[in-house]
Amino acid sequence: MLDDVRTTLRVGWIDPALKTLTFEPDFLTAAWAATRPNVTKTFAAGAERLQAEALESARAVVRPADVSGWARTELGGVDRERLVRTAQAFHHSAARVYLVVQAWAVLARRQDIPGTGKEESPAKRGVPSWQESLSSGSRTVSAEAEALVDDTTVALGLSSTPGSLLAAAGWPHYLELLAGDLRAADAERWREAVLALRRTASEVLGSLPHPMALQWDVLERKGITEERRAVVADHLTAATAAMPANALIAAAMWCSLGTPETPSEF
Repeated sequence: MLDDVRTTLRVGWIDPALKTLTFEPDFLTAAWAATRPNVTKTFAAGAERLQAEALESARAVVRPADVSGWARTELGGVDRERLVRTAQAFHHSAARVYLVVQAWAVLARRQDIPGTGKEESPAKRGVPSWQESLSSGSRTVSAEAEALVDDTTVALGLSSTPGSLLAAAGWPHYLELLAGDLRAADAERWREAVLALRRTASEVLGSLPHPMALQWDVLERKGITEERRAVVADHLTAATAAMPANALIAAAMWCSLGTPETPSEF
């Protein structure tokens, strides 16, 4: 099922916020079954809107320094290419993952998403070939980089680490530069940007065509008790709280590397 999530969302990996839900496979299956029909043109357009807002906010609030020159001179060709591809992939996937995590958090709280009732064709699917190499294996993260990721997560007021920040840890010096830009951002403007992205995500979910609800009576018969539902809801609430930051950080990474053009097959 996770492969279907990856293919449908057009991402080369499964975000940790989604992958860790394998501890409740029945909820995971039901939530994806409710969500998958809504990965339509409206979903894609909403994700693009979120992505554009994150980019605008990252430029205005984070103001990431352009390190593309540093990357060209300090990183080997393969290493530089992987960093650039990682930044591109996260920038273009963060909004899609955000919408799914937000939808699942709503469903886990026993709330429904009504749907507009409009018929729509599905969005384009399939993981672009340029992302495939990013899905296998992970870079070794040093203890120092891991500590910096943790410190930055706390500094941003999050209880769940944004995947884009963790991805940057594979390049320790780049992580230092990025973390410095994030820490220098004005706290009030950052908060306003996060709230704006949350509002947009809610609006996008409200514009999706098909109703989303879970058959909790069936899930309860499969063993998902109220206590277990609450654990899932708490997990997804924490993950959702990190999603605006994830999108902002991903946009900042993309900007810092010179806004590299994404391959046209995306």
